[in-house]
Amino acid sequence: MPTQNKFTRSLYDPDEFTITYELVPGQGSGGRGLERLLAFARAAGEDGRIKALSITDNPGGHPALAPIAIGSEVRKTGIEPLLHFSLKDKNRNQVESHLFHYHRQRFTNLLVLGGDFPKLSYYGQAKPVFDLDSVQALQLMRDMEEGTYNRKAGSRRAPFEPLFFNRGCVVSPFKTTESEQVWQYAKLLAKIRAGAHFVVTQVGYDIRKFAELIHVLRDNGVRVPVLANVFIPSLAVARHMAAGRVPGIIFPDSLVSRMEEEKQTGDTQARLLRAARLIRTLRGLGFAGVHLGGNDLTFSDVAYVLDTASSLDTVTDILDDQVHFPVKQSWYYYRDALPDKSVRPTPLFPGKRHRDQYIHALFHTLLFAPANLTSRLFGRLCRFCDRTRIRTAIMRSIETWIKTLLFYCRMCGDCTLAESTYICPQAGCPKKLLNGPCGGSRNMTCEVYPDRYCFWVRVYNRLPPGCTMEELGSRPLSPPKNWALDKTSSWINFHTGRDHHGLQEISSKKRPDTQ
Repeated sequence: MPTQNKFTRSLYDPDEFTITYELVPGQGSGGRGLERLLAFARAAGEDGRIKALSITDNPGGHPALAPIAIGSEVRKTGIEPLLHFSLKDKNRNQVESHLFHYHRQRFTNLLVLGGDFPKLSYYGQAKPVFDLDSVQALQLMRDMEEGTYNRKAGSRRAPFEPLFFNRGCVVSPFKTTESEQVWQYAKLLAKIRAGAHFVVTQVGYDIRKFAELIHVLRDNGVRVPVLANVFIPSLAVARHMAAGRVPGIIFPDSLVSRMEEEKQTGDTQARLLRAARLIRTLRGLGFAGVHLGGNDLTFSDVAYVLDTASSLDTVTDILDDQVHFPVKQSWYYYRDALPDKSVRPTPLFPGKRHRDQYIHALFHTLLFAPANLTSRLFGRLCRFCDRTRIRTAIMRSIETWIKTLLFYCRMCGDCTLAESTYICPQAGCPKKLLNGPCGGSRNMTCEVYPDRYCFWVRVYNRLPPGCTMEELGSRPLSPPKNWALDKTSSWINFHTGRDHHGLQEISSKKRPDTQ
């Protein structure tokens, strides 16, 4: 059970509908913008309906005031802070240090997310870190809680008292293509296996997609609270999102057109009434609550939305065009608009194995796994080379030449080619993600390089026909890279048990349910 506070008592009470609101600190340590945020927090505290104020962590890849800086002031209003915990700027030492800090200060509600790729800043672009992905960070926090944290392979004794956090994660059910959407659901299942307690959705306005997410979780026996993101944009922000300038958000053109009509008629309350109707609809779909946000909103605007939502009648037409704004040609996991218990998912067509994959898989079987005569002989050769510096250098040079030619290898020393259909995430993914994609892709293209396919879309298109979303979601979780192995031979590391395969074997013996 997550640590107890006002937010968690509401979130895990099936009879309550939990309201949270997102605050976005800007640059600087003060100013009018920050005062407006704190004034909003004070008004929300007096009202009492908002149970947590989430505080973003460098959103959009831009530097901003750290979320913990105003967390204490938010708490004084009587509302729990829900701190965003972005991983793009932190290596694992910094991740642990921040967790110790947050726990010491009793900031125990965290929303764990990878974060947007850094944008131009002081003297250009900052170096992205992404040492841990969101799945690995959730697993780390779970290990800290269970006392199974290990600094060295095989050592399961935690060097500190257990740390307890209410751990949230994010998902986007609003992707428009099969490859992106299936990965989002599969990675969500991986996050929950790794230790996520609750889920917050990405921004979207497709009611059918909202309903689909709830049904996917039920189909997979997942019972965690899900907060639906209800973002209330101004027309300018809606146009900005529709132009694809916010990573991961695909804003429907039909909603932009509706908002332009509303501006022409001078209807200033239309976006607030639409949000109220959306809240009422989402409650009927089975969401545990909503995660509100928007720009140019005062607390009186938010209070109007909540008052109106509570006064509306029960929604009968879920796909009413007052709230349902699908993106054209979106792919859906279920054929039926609103799936029920009898509906089966749409058959998946992930692609087919490329010709080179059969060759790569054959050599992987012969030289590495499963154990056989040739792999045992090659293992003896690797261990023989490991005994002297010269033989190690020769083996490493041969590996570098072969794998650079075939896979654009970066020689990280801990190879995951077999887990990613024999294409390299260190070379192909700007965020170096090992457990599935981020949420920043758009129409199958990479968040960082829009002229390229997303790396994990490429992986999906190389999966064997018949692969299911459940199979992807139940894959063994890839642990973080051990950067002490960087620029060493992964062949030697595999056969000497230094890489993640050796760590997974140790971990599976200690706690089988984690892999």
